[in-house]
Amino acid sequence: MANSERNKATVLNFHRVNHDDGGMDVAEFQRKMMFLKSHFNVISLPEMMQLIAEKNVPPLSVVITVDDGYEDSYSVITPILDELNIKGAFFITTIGIEQGLLWNDKIFNAVHRTSKTSIQGVFNRDQSIATTAQRKLAYQELHIAYKFMSLAEREESIAQLISILDVDVSDNVFLTKNKIVAIKNAGMTIGSHTHQHPILSMENDDVALQEIIKSKKILESITNSNIQYFAYPNGKFGRDFTNTHKKMLLTLGFHCALATDWGCFTPGSDVLAIPRYTPWDKNVARFGIRLCHHFNKNKVKHYG
Repeated sequence: MANSERNKATVLNFHRVNHDDGGMDVAEFQRKMMFLKSHFNVISLPEMMQLIAEKNVPPLSVVITVDDGYEDSYSVITPILDELNIKGAFFITTIGIEQGLLWNDKIFNAVHRTSKTSIQGVFNRDQSIATTAQRKLAYQELHIAYKFMSLAEREESIAQLISILDVDVSDNVFLTKNKIVAIKNAGMTIGSHTHQHPILSMENDDVALQEIIKSKKILESITNSNIQYFAYPNGKFGRDFTNTHKKMLLTLGFHCALATDWGCFTPGSDVLAIPRYTPWDKNVARFGIRLCHHFNKNKVKHYG
């Protein structure tokens, strides 16, 4: 076996399955999990950390992670993983447990549910939303604009949007406490994804720290266990999080943290900025080819 295939793992990152935004459907997710189970060494996140420390990672090792904490993590993703004896890791944004949805869902619902045919006073122009395509485009523009706001600015902007569009955005698309416990009882790993999904670098240090602490405490109360794993919202080192946030996690006792930078995880990698990568191909064969290419590139990121 070539050296480039030894002692490294690829952490794959997924979000929602079977959502109406044109993303991955159930059949595609199931096909990909079956393919991975057949052709790769699918290991759990805790196993990866242990094997990396021992420098004993099997060739073509893959870890499955799922971010945010939507209800389909329980009703769709966990049953598929469980049937294949795959132990995934689920990173939960805890405000969704309280509100039933996240900030981006409020934007999506506002734009798609309103009876109005234009958005006035938000863009530098009046934005028509008379057609489905225009509503989709408006949502994409608003999502990008609001993502990199501070929490306070984002909350104010979304409240203004809801008022302008005069619409009820409430929803119940998130995991409940009981469903989180059920996922854990199925042998999956539960991790933190902050409380309100801020870009940590957009907040002052006190706010960022409290976002991490609050989510950790809520999940520990629900699961009655120590939360040891963290995933950065958005997750690009230097833009979305910094060494300051890594030090916060270390102080709080997290074992590792996952980013979204490209690369494999090796014994020399930073455990507080583990790269994640997911081939975007819907075709399973192309998905597998791109994943193999990723392993062979052997590009490893180190952070100071």
